[in-house]
Amino acid sequence: MPPAAISIDGCTITPATLADALRAGLLSAELAGFLGEWWGDSPTMQLQTSGSTGAPKSMQATKDAMAASAAATCRFFGLQPGDSALLCLPLRYIAGKMMVVRALVSRLNLITAEPSSTPLARLAQMVDFAPLVPMQAASTLALPDGTAQLSRVRTLLLGGGFIDPALAEQLQDLPTRVYASYGMTETLSHIALRAVNGPQRSEWYTPLPGVGISLSPARTLQISAPWLGIDALSTNDLAEIAPDGSFRILGRVDAVINSGGVKIQAEEIEQALHRLTGLQVLALPLPHPRLGQCVALLWEGDEQNESALRTACATLPRYHQPHFIHRAPLPRTESGKPARSRALQLLSQAYEH
Repeated sequence: MPPAAISIDGCTITPATLADALRAGLLSAELAGFLGEWWGDSPTMQLQTSGSTGAPKSMQATKDAMAASAAATCRFFGLQPGDSALLCLPLRYIAGKMMVVRALVSRLNLITAEPSSTPLARLAQMVDFAPLVPMQAASTLALPDGTAQLSRVRTLLLGGGFIDPALAEQLQDLPTRVYASYGMTETLSHIALRAVNGPQRSEWYTPLPGVGISLSPARTLQISAPWLGIDALSTNDLAEIAPDGSFRILGRVDAVINSGGVKIQAEEIEQALHRLTGLQVLALPLPHPRLGQCVALLWEGDEQNESALRTACATLPRYHQPHFIHRAPLPRTESGKPARSRALQLLSQAYEH
């Protein structure tokens, strides 16, 4: 297990000083609670999934496995004791928790920032390592000094959502190394990475050492990582594996809409419409008396954009064209992912009325 001490915003905190540090306002109650649990006697911790495709679920993970995952990340990125790491994601979910564990394992200086769409705005110093969700990176780049803000991060890790091609292009000229991660709560953060910018830029993920991947008969990705306590984890992600062992994600099997026997990948519609309009959209299935399911669209934006959206929809293949379009703010999880189950409830209610 990692040493029982952590550096937070330049202050060293141990189990013996945790309560005093909390009273002095050196860390949040949530972070103090996590550290208290980590330094407690139980060999396991309770984790919660993000709820992007359903209701959040609880699971147990061993602290040894979490520490092993953290060490693998730090080795990959060459993080050394004393390097700085930004915590700007909610501690409720695995991405935030693992940033704390990485700081513990590799003796990093954890810099804390309130989770927000632009967490770097009040950060003046250089940061060696920072994880963001794509929404945070896009929101930061939209600021007048957004490029300068991201340039203060030496290595940026994007996870928790689709990286829009337009965002990827904006990241090409940064001095920052930008990587995308593949993982989930069940894998204790990421088990594979790909470069988003620079000469190694790729759409294909490379598994971390010791991670085995394969395809199920349904062509979904299966993961094994004994050092993380994962023997054979079946995912809902349709994937393709290259001869060199890298892989790319084609979409989610639970995001397939079966309309009249035609299987439609919802993400393909969403990405095509976003590329044509710049709008944020979710393609979801609604019941249809003849087709079984039909494509429906939930989108957010100004009302005057609806004409452009409908024009773009008309360019899609016939069965991909939505039968119902509804404008509303897209439900999202706390980490910024689209919350598909809540979006479907919202869309179904609008359809019924």
